[in-house]
Amino acid sequence: MTHRTSIAPVSEQNRGVIDAMSEAYFRELLPEGPVYYPNALDRYWIEPGRHPYVIELNGAPVGFALVWNHEGGCHELTEFTIQPAFRNRGIGTEAATLIFQALGGDWVLGVAKNAPNGMAFWRQCLESCDAIFEIAEGPPRTDNQCGSYAFRVGR
Repeated sequence: MTHRTSIAPVSEQNRGVIDAMSEAYFRELLPEGPVYYPNALDRYWIEPGRHPYVIELNGAPVGFALVWNHEGGCHELTEFTIQPAFRNRGIGTEAATLIFQALGGDWVLGVAKNAPNGMAFWRQCLESCDAIFEIAEGPPRTDNQCGSYAFRVGR
């Protein structure tokens, strides 16, 4: 059976799908804390320029992505996860590509220190998408990151 990866914007009324995956995600990335509180993500339904997406496999949620559009027009992929049981199947690469192509333009993303092989995953992901160009590896953007990428997406 072939799988179908899709993304969908998440309304505030349906944010429970992201909240349900968030605690485990943040515990994985920040095992020493701080404790995750669901209202930490409120800004994605309040502030303009924020985009919460659910990542689905055959219509079932398997991950999420949070995007922030900066004032200057650059998009930042601030959070991205595929639940552990669904990793290493190409779903993350497919979902990231769908998100990048949906918005196009300039992008940045930071890679978490606690994401095993995170820099290699993102390099492979970005290089596999024909619409992505001008890929530049950079330093961490926060103390919890090991590096970052900047790139441009054509549509």
